Amino acid sequence: MKNWLWWLLAGIVAFAGGVLGLINPNAAQITSTTITGWALVVMSLLQGRAAWKSAALRERAGAGLFAVAGLFLGLSLLMGPFGDGTLLRWMLCGLLLVVGLAKLWIGRHFKTDPLFWVVAVAGGLSIVLGLIVLLGVGLQLGVILSLELLGSGAALVVMALRLEKPVAH
Repeated sequence: MKNWLWWLLAGIVAFAGGVLGLINPNAAQITSTTITGWALVVMSLLQGRAAWKSAALRERAGAGLFAVAGLFLGLSLLMGPFGDGTLLRWMLCGLLLVVGLAKLWIGRHFKTDPLFWVVAVAGGLSIVLGLIVLLGVGLQLGVILSLELLGSGAALVVMALRLEKPVAH
């Protein structure tokens, strides 16, 4: 299986997890958090596989770091936060901010691509969600995580498609 296919699978899992998490977050906060947790775990494992198969050290390190952070966050959602949840809140805030900045950084390589806006919006969404978590705005955790999965899924799909068929500059 080619490396771009692992990115595509990770994007599809993330996007599907985001959709499932948003279907009914009011009636099923626990369910949406569980779905998001499992989607993060599966996405992280697939992204870790893609990182392992990457030839470039920089790509391998970045994808591996995000895979480990996503795996830890997903497992924290599934098993429950440590202590009173403050660590999970700070970790989620930091992860969202770093992931958002990373998407914008990666997205700069797609400036000439017609789908550049997908990666840029996904990065901006992650940053906004990180700030929402930091400020303690009363959005449900399931909604925040589901929106992040939607954005990450869309960005991963675009990046996978560009790895498979690069756009001429």
